[in-house]
Amino acid sequence: MDRLSGLPKTILHDILARLSDKDAAKTIALSKAWRDTWYSFPNLSVCSGDFFTIHDIVPGSSHRFSKMHILFDYVTKRLLRLRDQGLAIKELKLSLTNLLNPTRGSHHVDQWIQMASENGVKVLELHLTGGCIGRDYSQDNWYDLPLCVIEAKSLAKLELAGGIRIDQEFLNHSMKFSSVKSLFLSQVLFTHERIIEHLISHCTLIEHLTMNYCSVYNHLSTEDPLVQRSHRVKSLFLNGLQKLKDVDV
Repeated sequence: MDRLSGLPKTILHDILARLSDKDAAKTIALSKAWRDTWYSFPNLSVCSGDFFTIHDIVPGSSHRFSKMHILFDYVTKRLLRLRDQGLAIKELKLSLTNLLNPTRGSHHVDQWIQMASENGVKVLELHLTGGCIGRDYSQDNWYDLPLCVIEAKSLAKLELAGGIRIDQEFLNHSMKFSSVKSLFLSQVLFTHERIIEHLISHCTLIEHLTMNYCSVYNHLSTEDPLVQRSHRVKSLFLNGLQKLKDVDV
């Protein structure tokens, strides 16, 4: 056994954390000790570009579903292994391109977020591109953030970017975001104007707030075209956030 393999798991995990997810995964070929370390590594960072390109998922591509399913199976098995071992999922970072709609992978992402939220996740990052086509609110081109995310009691950093929609159902629940210190929102659609302040008001320890190109959708509007039924977020009520250090809106 090499000297590194004999180090405590916490140190080996720290080594893996300094590598890209792709390089960290290669360590399983080094030894059984490194394989066990990888399977207990609590950080999962996945970029769909490491599994397939945009050309692989266009209609008619022979690799369209096989490569997508490789990604789905990989993430699901990693998270299930951690959960079944009773280990925390500390970080879940997902960067997904042209992947999420009802016929593709949105239900998989729902499942991943739920497992992470129930297993002590501290960092949750979800970056989507290609999921929302323009600003067409009449079609299911947005990914609906699952309600289970409010159960992430240990969450310290929440980052949402891309065509993500937060439904007004969130208004009916108290969010358990008392540990959140960093909140980043970009190209997020709120279906009710009160959701934004409801979300922020539950982040009592928040220190860093970033909100770019977020919109509120008015269901009651009869404007045509549909794109005119939304408006950019123009103001925020930030009273009572005593830990707040910087805001970028």
